[in-house]
Amino acid sequence: MKIPSSLRSISLITGSLAALALMTSGCSSVALDKQGDMEATYVAGEFRMLVNGTAPATAAATSSAFKQLGLFQIKSTQDIYSATLRARTPKDEKVTVSIAEVNSRQTMVRIRVDIIGDKNFSRKLYEQIDRNLSSGGGS
Repeated sequence: MKIPSSLRSISLITGSLAALALMTSGCSSVALDKQGDMEATYVAGEFRMLVNGTAPATAAATSSAFKQLGLFQIKSTQDIYSATLRARTPKDEKVTVSIAEVNSRQTMVRIRVDIIGDKNFSRKLYEQIDRNLSSGGGS
């Protein structure tokens, strides 16, 4: 039985996309200090790290970080213990920051840039959020 060429093309494209997804995903640690005592994780294109602050304070710090790094905020949803903020880079890449309070003093921050992620930019954004929290919000 002969396979039609259009079906072969679809199979080839699907296989290529699956291979690309496997190559770009994975898990790695991101050292945040010279000693290596503080590490974030970068899993499947998403940067994850705890910050010292509540979800509302972290959302405010994130909104300020967007402005400080030249991003255009397009959406913000918040409740007492969580928030999601979205922005666009000057290159029109979508940036999503998901915030979830873990306890009264710490909040998990998850950053994704576009579909496949950008570890360096995610780290830069995280560091700005953390600086803003340390300085009282960055406003």
